[in-house]
Amino acid sequence: MRRTISAFTTVAAAAILAVVTIFLPNLPTFTGPLVVSLLVVVFSLAWPVTVNAKPRWSVSAGLAVPGLLAVWLVSLLPLGTRFSERALELWLAPVGGAIALGVLLMFVIQTFTLPGGVKRSLATAMFAVGAVISGVAAGWALLLRNKYEVAAGAYGVERITGVTWLMLTVLAALAVAALVTLVPTRRRNRMILTIVGATAVAVALQFFRPGPLSVPAVIASAITALMVALVDSFSDSPEAPQAALGHPLTAVAVGSARAIVPGMVSYFVIHALPW
Repeated sequence: MRRTISAFTTVAAAAILAVVTIFLPNLPTFTGPLVVSLLVVVFSLAWPVTVNAKPRWSVSAGLAVPGLLAVWLVSLLPLGTRFSERALELWLAPVGGAIALGVLLMFVIQTFTLPGGVKRSLATAMFAVGAVISGVAAGWALLLRNKYEVAAGAYGVERITGVTWLMLTVLAALAVAALVTLVPTRRRNRMILTIVGATAVAVALQFFRPGPLSVPAVIASAITALMVALVDSFSDSPEAPQAALGHPLTAVAVGSARAIVPGMVSYFVIHALPW
């Protein structure tokens, strides 16, 4: 049941993001960041349950802050804003700052939380990971902003040719990878099927619309599938309490995290790799 909830949470989030990606030029300006913000809120409410079966509202608030801050900073900054002479560093400054704030908040919250010892250290590490995941939701906001500005004629011509198809490819691969985790087979075989199946779908989609971003789309999809496979392989971790592992919100947390991270993976594949 837990794996099923996680898979369908991922598929639902991917479907919503795909619809926004397709119809964004016809939607109000802030539709993209609002949808990403909703995903961040769902994740923030669910993630603390991966450590303890009881909700932690202070942790949820601390997780939501970096995510919402990063999403809205990159969405509201004026076109042409520069933090350095290197254009690639333009958007990473606010995202990195928001994530650092989130990790700091997790440590502050855990400092005043009992009991101490190894259990608190593991919980703090999990919450810090959650703050990073929440912050990288800005990756989807970055891609959606770029698409909206291109459609609105901010650049005159499309700077990233095929960015819409890249986003749809990654989301399709994400959905396929999540569904493959439901296959009742050995964990090792399921990991292989997850990566191979999602990558094959990404490659097949490039035949419908080949372009300069076809290779980045396949690479981003493969990384996304690997991420899904690794998360699935850790789903029965002995360090986590069984009550938390069996909680439905834990599955929601994993599913929403899977949907959040590919946005930043795609952004980095486009901008950071030497094409």
